[in-house]
Amino acid sequence: MANSTRSVLVVGLGRFGSSVATTLDMMGQDVLAVDKDGELVNRWSSQIPTVQADMTDVMALEQINASDFDTAVVAIGDSVEASVITAGNLLDAGISDIWAKSVSKEHARILQRIGARHIINAETDAGKRVGHLVSGNYLDYIELEGAYNVVKIHTPPHVVGYTIGDARVHERFGITVVGIKSPGKEFEYGSKELIMHRNDELIIMGKQDQIDRFIRG
Repeated sequence: MANSTRSVLVVGLGRFGSSVATTLDMMGQDVLAVDKDGELVNRWSSQIPTVQADMTDVMALEQINASDFDTAVVAIGDSVEASVITAGNLLDAGISDIWAKSVSKEHARILQRIGARHIINAETDAGKRVGHLVSGNYLDYIELEGAYNVVKIHTPPHVVGYTIGDARVHERFGITVVGIKSPGKEFEYGSKELIMHRNDELIIMGKQDQIDRFIRG
């Protein structure tokens, strides 16, 4: 699986939005963070690309060329109205891949009705996890205590057709293949004899740099 770069617009630089934006930036994604609060923009401007703008204003979207972005994350939590208007404006601008933070069931329902593709429950989804998912490299991501993470990915091209043992996954990359789910088949634990096919979903565990190296090959 290629490590493709996505352009992501993150609206809102509170704790959640800043965590998503910095995670995406560290992963090498093309990210721009926007907030109407100049103090927050100044706080983060030395770490990530930022701009001060009010995304409830259609003219502001045009000024930053919002329609050029592949994905948008609406991380506004202090105003349901601003969140919904912003999500609607971004959809109108042509961004179909919208991730929006919700603060209540009612908020989530409205976001879904206007067309936001992914609704993030602010109480249960950590910003870092969502950042990794938005990047497109992972099907799922779980951050464990300490240095290790568990992720679900499609089989990287460089190990397609190899068994876990023949690919020497642990020896070369330091990661562990916990299990494999092939389309139409039951989940299987990661024995050395298992062959990794192109469309398989691999559950792997390792440190972040090890996981990234395994994906890149």
